[in-house]
Amino acid sequence: MRLVANKPCSFGGRLFFIGDEIPDDLIVDAKAQEKLGVITIVNDSNMKVPDRESGTFFTQEQMDAVIGEALEKAEKEHAVQMEKMREEYASRLEKMKVHAAELEETEPGAYGDIVQIPVKGASDKEFTEISVNLEEIQQVFAIMQMNTDEGAKVISDVTSENVLILLHAADSRKMIRNAAKERANKLFLSEDDLNESSKGNEPAEAGTEGVDA
Repeated sequence: MRLVANKPCSFGGRLFFIGDEIPDDLIVDAKAQEKLGVITIVNDSNMKVPDRESGTFFTQEQMDAVIGEALEKAEKEHAVQMEKMREEYASRLEKMKVHAAELEETEPGAYGDIVQIPVKGASDKEFTEISVNLEEIQQVFAIMQMNTDEGAKVISDVTSENVLILLHAADSRKMIRNAAKERANKLFLSEDDLNESSKGNEPAEAGTEGVDA
């Protein structure tokens, strides 16, 4: 048996609020206090937990049901999020397959294992076709199936410019796009950049003016 405060009260010089358990040695006549509505006498087998704000009591079974519903809701939300991630991933793969299906070749088998893939430029109406082989396409798909950390690590060892271009164009993950861009910048400097970096390193030609015959 337990004594639970049904309203703010004081026993033995101590203050108790709704839901507080009161030691039974502080109350001389518990049943009388219960009749007055000050306390509630409950048994452990049917323990009721009062809501401090409303004063409403909930049985242990009701509390278990509330907790169970909350856990079930959390599990459903997690399942929905996972399904959305799978759908997004499947959509990215489908886009790559569509690009491959729309390849335009001058003659059947003209390129052998080389295929032409259109890559969108700065605007939606601008496309640039790049020639890639099957191995490069397989490498792109393999990286797109990895998580961002694994993908970025693999990209740091990629040596194909085509692979980097396709990843930057087709993968919607910011971390993968940035990794592809940084790797491309590191590997493929423009000719102007190379010429600019070489200036000042060329040996000066010896002048002939002022030399006595």
